Amino acid sequence: MKYYVKVTKEVARQVMGDDVPLTLTNDGNCVLYQSEVNGVEGMTLSERVRTLGGSLIQECDVLAEIKGTVETPADCYTPKRYGGTEDDRGTGKSQASSDMSNAVVSSPATGVPVEGVGDSMPTGEEADNESDSDKEEETKKKAR
Repeated sequence: MKYYVKVTKEVARQVMGDDVPLTLTNDGNCVLYQSEVNGVEGMTLSERVRTLGGSLIQECDVLAEIKGTVETPADCYTPKRYGGTEDDRGTGKSQASSDMSNAVVSSPATGVPVEGVGDSMPTGEEADNESDSDKEEETKKKAR
């Protein structure tokens, strides 16, 4: 499954660099594709997102986050290592789980955290291979 990562502008600039245009959400934060955080500290996607102070957003819900039609926006903050003032989600613009054992993954359409997404998520090449197999499956279904 493909995910996007919602982070603050400060974090996005440090991850992406100043020359890269950012995809802004309605609440002034940014959305990055999961592969854009591969260089961030962490073995899994959820660990990398936790390092960035961000949230995972499902591919099917990212447009609502960008347009601002989401009922409860995904939470993000700027960790100290990226120039922020704290290292927890306590002051985010929306309420999210303070349990940092897994990155917060929410469905912006409903604002409800998505169950079962944690450290077992595919990352890097595994995620790319999974998306290729998903595309092949969709193509086969359409051909039938």
